[in-house]
Amino acid sequence: MRRVLLLLSILLLLMASCELYYEEPVQRGTVRIVSIGITYENEPEEVAYPEDEEKDQLGDLPGTVFDARELSKALSQQAQRAGWDSADIEVTLLLQEGTDHTQDTFDDPEYASRDRLEKTLNEIKDSATVDDLTIITYSGHGIEETGELLMAHTQTTGTVDISEDSPIVVTPTWLHDLIRPIEGKKLLIVDSCYSGVFVPESPSSLSWLYDKGIDDWYGKYFSDEEYEIPSFMVLTASADSDSYEIKFDDHNHGVFTSALLAALGWNHTTEEIANGVPPAAQNEMLTIDSIYKYIKKNQTYPVRWSLFSIGENVQHPMITGGAMDMLLFRY
Repeated sequence: MRRVLLLLSILLLLMASCELYYEEPVQRGTVRIVSIGITYENEPEEVAYPEDEEKDQLGDLPGTVFDARELSKALSQQAQRAGWDSADIEVTLLLQEGTDHTQDTFDDPEYASRDRLEKTLNEIKDSATVDDLTIITYSGHGIEETGELLMAHTQTTGTVDISEDSPIVVTPTWLHDLIRPIEGKKLLIVDSCYSGVFVPESPSSLSWLYDKGIDDWYGKYFSDEEYEIPSFMVLTASADSDSYEIKFDDHNHGVFTSALLAALGWNHTTEEIANGVPPAAQNEMLTIDSIYKYIKKNQTYPVRWSLFSIGENVQHPMITGGAMDMLLFRY
């Protein structure tokens, strides 16, 4: 019996020693972050809405540029914390801020036009490898009820068109077709109204918000399809409702993005992430699911009405469904 206990003690000591000196490998590949923020302050005249409906200009969204800049910093800093070298982290900002709508404004390589977004994603597709991680964040308007995104316009004069065929409208199909061919893992984060339409179906779930009925969901759940590790996931601010901005210290943020920044451990004063693993991490791993759970629990606005909050603003985030999660960073 003593020999057994001695052997067990030695075995435990060896195991503890191995764990003590075990070194996590440095993360491989390149992390690419594309952050889009559009304030809509620079429409030259009025906005032409579908069906000739008379409305004011698109409402200004002052928090979107802060969303884009701070998310890109927080994500790149977390990548470094997880083991990536700074040389292997590429950040692209596509922004529209201020009231200028000259041709020089539109020619700026950081201007958030749809053409510039398409060019950026195609360049990433041409260079990405299976070891890479690409994160795209969007903060801006989503068209009421239908959810398409609105990129920054490129007109010096005249009426800005936001109809279905407009050159500034981004549909889920258009954007997904650009993202899916990119090698490696891809994450799309959308902070806009009605953004749930950008959540795609996965091998084990249906998530196209407006196209599926209960029979489709039932059939998918009990299908024979095998689960697959996802290479493309989507996280959105809302399902089929509005999203909102809130005042945060001396600037605005989207309600969803504010919670996402908190999930990453972002400090608005120092503009750096906090020491240690981020608040949303579980078992020293930051995954899409762990971020989603953190946002739902800590978001300023409730995710659903309760008996005591009926009539208040609610905002329910969405995520690609299914049984499989995606690991972003390991610490």
